[in-house]
Amino acid sequence: MSAKFTFIVVCFYSLTSLISIAHADKASATEHFGYGQIYSGLQGGWGKAFSLGSIAGDGDGRKAEYVAILPQLGIGLSNVVGENSWFKGNLDAVFQGEFLAAYEPDSGYSAGLSLLLRYNFLYSDEWVPYLEFGGGVGVLDFDLRDQEDGLIFYPQAGLGVHYFFHDNMSVDLGWRFHHMSNANTTLPNNSINASLLLFGFSWYFD
Repeated sequence: MSAKFTFIVVCFYSLTSLISIAHADKASATEHFGYGQIYSGLQGGWGKAFSLGSIAGDGDGRKAEYVAILPQLGIGLSNVVGENSWFKGNLDAVFQGEFLAAYEPDSGYSAGLSLLLRYNFLYSDEWVPYLEFGGGVGVLDFDLRDQEDGLIFYPQAGLGVHYFFHDNMSVDLGWRFHHMSNANTTLPNNSINASLLLFGFSWYFD
């Protein structure tokens, strides 16, 4: 069974099982977002690298595939703004651990820390879409020909949605563009650019 298929199966059964057993009354999602609000989360994902052509990533980094484990801690940086506008929402800082395990084209790992800015769109009591971007730093050991191991940076950006199935818990689905390179501190530095599918959960502390 491939890692991609396993990831999809686990996501589907986890999502359907949790929603089916949730009996608690749901609180308004807006109660969990605002200045000083704290939540923790855990996301798992599958990353598939691709080439950006002559720009970056046309070496053997384009063949990389990996699974990701991303523990998170979110802290509200703003209260809800735009109360009667399309952009009604708030801004969070998300501190994230990066643990990546490669299985293509060879086995390897990367580990580090990132800081993301996440804007939550607070239209609904159950569904909270968000946009996020940020970056971090870590170490790489993928044993690639065109990307030197060692120091690595993690610029990234994406989108997702929280679904509140419980008064203080959400299922999270997301996608990110995830980049890895070392800013030419050592060569070769052809980069690894991946489409990263994510599934996880968040717990909100009132």
